[in-house]
Amino acid sequence: MTDLSDFNEDERALIVTTPGVVLKGAIVSDGLRKPIAFLKEVTAGAKAFRQAQQHRNPLVKSVAISLRDSGSSIEEDRELPFTDEAMAKALHMARQAMVLLHERAAAEDAAAYGAWLISIATDVAKAASSKPAGFFSRKVAITPAEEAFIEELRQAVAG
Repeated sequence: MTDLSDFNEDERALIVTTPGVVLKGAIVSDGLRKPIAFLKEVTAGAKAFRQAQQHRNPLVKSVAISLRDSGSSIEEDRELPFTDEAMAKALHMARQAMVLLHERAAAEDAAAYGAWLISIATDVAKAASSKPAGFFSRKVAITPAEEAFIEELRQAVAG
């Protein structure tokens, strides 16, 4: 099993901050800037982080607990909007974190961490259904733009 103490300070920072950056990337991926949707998405992300504190994988659990213990709460980060650069940053950091974990962590820990990143993005995307084609279109749980971001994240996680 991999422990956060197996990494130096910069590596730990990358592993611990990447989930929050993925959350922000997922929030902006729909291209909409609606305050109610934003709050729903932030709340879904915060819930995913709280649930991860009980995760069955020790690495994911320790990352979630480190996020909690750091005192930074995604629920407090309610500024609207995050920039679109958040998506590119999320994908870049996810790639970096996964390269590091594939090199230095147990395979099951790297896989669990990557699956958690995808789960965060998916939960956020599903939190606020929207009408991507306008007022008369049907609501969808995940917009095509959100699905594209999640697919890019899957590729980043896969390496």
